[in-house]
Amino acid sequence: MSEISRLATAFEKRSTEQAESTEKAVQSAFERHENALLSALSESEKRTNDAIRAQSRSLQRTALRSWMAVTIPIVASLALGLGAIATMGWYITGQINEIASHNATLEQLRSEGGAIQLTHCGDTRRVCAKVSSESLGEHARTFGENGQYRILEGY
Repeated sequence: MSEISRLATAFEKRSTEQAESTEKAVQSAFERHENALLSALSESEKRTNDAIRAQSRSLQRTALRSWMAVTIPIVASLALGLGAIATMGWYITGQINEIASHNATLEQLRSEGGAIQLTHCGDTRRVCAKVSSESLGEHARTFGENGQYRILEGY
């Protein structure tokens, strides 16, 4: 029996050694596999981050172009509107000044006889003027050597 016992002990010892060797080999393989997976995950994470950054830059450029496509026409419209308003203000100011000048001229004409009423008289349609009521009747005021001048209405 001692031979069997010795063989059993040797078998047990070999089995233990083999189990330890297998365990070390499996653990080593697991560590290599784990390192390979970690490296692959790290590389994948880097590629994913790079792709996200590239897409973000692309979206920023697109957003900037979209923003510019909206802003440039709005600014141009505002500039044109302000230019039109300034031009119209300048034009209206000129027109107001011209109207004031015309009004001053009208006042001067009125003071110099510009309110005289002229019309066409007779068959020949000659120009005639309305005479003031004080130039008519018994006490008519006439002027000139022969009384050929009279005061006209509106003067």
